[in-house]
Amino acid sequence: MPEASPLDDGTPDDDNGESTESVHPLLEIQEIDTETEQLQHRRATLPLRRDLAAAQSEQRELQRQIDTVGLQRIEVLTRQKRLEDEAAIIQARADKDDNRLYSREITAIRDLQALQDEIAGLRSRQGVLEERAIEALVEAEELSSEAETLEEQRAAGDERVTVLEAELAATEASIDEQLAALSGTRTEAAARAEGSAVAAYERLRQTFGPSTAVSFDPSSGCGCPQQMPAVEVARIKRRTEGEVLDCAECGRLVLR
Repeated sequence: MPEASPLDDGTPDDDNGESTESVHPLLEIQEIDTETEQLQHRRATLPLRRDLAAAQSEQRELQRQIDTVGLQRIEVLTRQKRLEDEAAIIQARADKDDNRLYSREITAIRDLQALQDEIAGLRSRQGVLEERAIEALVEAEELSSEAETLEEQRAAGDERVTVLEAELAATEASIDEQLAALSGTRTEAAARAEGSAVAAYERLRQTFGPSTAVSFDPSSGCGCPQQMPAVEVARIKRRTEGEVLDCAECGRLVLR
């Protein structure tokens, strides 16, 4: 079994040769990194974030509906105005013909009958246009009512978005405080460990994750998740307590 170069963690021993640290700095760093990753995952997947995204999506849909109804109302009001204008023009023509009819300018029976027929047609057309203008006005009022309802829903939705944003910001701030505290504790733990050991740990963590550094149990010969051969167990037992070794079986860091 090949020998691996030990990485001294630099932890001072007391006069009796026992470690003054109850937890090896690398294990402390590893525990902090695991907790940090869990907090970061929690922060990224907060239910509040999903709720806020859903509420904002609903608000965008409401705004789309409001814009659509607003455009429809403008179109209807434009149509109403056009119908009223056309009705007014036809009314003016009919009124003018009425004045001619009773002005005694036309005396021939056939011409009088033709003028009366024309007036009747104009009045009929005027009535149709005015009726359609009234229908357009009713439709515009219905669209206004629909727009008001949508605006009320949007106002309520805006309040919900505001509440969710505040709750999310507070929750994120709380998690950020925990992350900052963990970062400070990690810096302190890293300062108690050998730089080369920390560098090896950070490099290997990409592969082994939360089990990058494992403690060696002299009584059972366990430490590495894989079964250590007897010769490997014997090799590690001969090392000084506190040393950081490379496991010849899996490549993890074994803390003697």
